[in-house]
Amino acid sequence: MAKRLRTWIVVADGARARFLAPSDDRSKLVPARNADMVALESRGHAHDLKSDKPGRSYSSARGGVRHALEPPHDPHKLEKHRFSASLVEALEVACERREFDRLVVVAPRRSLGEMRTLMSSRLQRCIQHEIAKDLTNETSARLWKRLMALGTLPL
Repeated sequence: MAKRLRTWIVVADGARARFLAPSDDRSKLVPARNADMVALESRGHAHDLKSDKPGRSYSSARGGVRHALEPPHDPHKLEKHRFSASLVEALEVACERREFDRLVVVAPRRSLGEMRTLMSSRLQRCIQHEIAKDLTNETSARLWKRLMALGTLPL
């Protein structure tokens, strides 16, 4: 008898990731590991993410007027990138431990692209499907129905 392949479904956005797997009877989704990943920093206010107000500078004309300088990076984007990197790292560890054979990644388009650049070729080979949607707020039952309708979970 052939070995049954273990499939993980990772539903993520820039601040939250849920790890799910089909149940033994293939009728619903169950948690694939003990805990989901949540980055509370990404959901905070911008003033909580950066240290202080932007610097000020005199204008180039001789008016003596001072203007605030724009920060070079958006703190929310930096936090989302950090979260994507930690998510990929957790998936790399799970892949090395052979906790799954196939992977279905459901995330917004920007997050998928960012994760793809951070993944090793070994982890990329495990990916069976990528779905460019934000479904983090879906219940497990509704997510199961949507994935089955898309034909992403072979039985």
